[in-house]
Amino acid sequence: MRQLQASLGADEEGRRNVVDPAIRKACLDQSLKTMMEICVRCVAKEPEDRPSIEDVLWNLQFASQVQDAWRGDSQSSEGSPGSESRGLPFH
Repeated sequence: MRQLQASLGADEEGRRNVVDPAIRKACLDQSLKTMMEICVRCVAKEPEDRPSIEDVLWNLQFASQVQDAWRGDSQSSEGSPGSESRGLPFH
């Protein structure tokens, strides 16, 4: 966990060193950093420091859209979980 937190402040190479080699080259740094940040926040010791499910979904969708734009694949995020729920009220 500490290594993941430390890698967030590092440069792109530092972040990539803590990522599984199978995805290291397939992921844009901005989307990788977003995913790492949300992971660290999800396991925060204090519950009030953890993100809401809406924040988690929004960040994952953002990372996916950044990745899609990088690949030039704007259609792969359409219909993904959470893409239609953004405007719905939460009960």
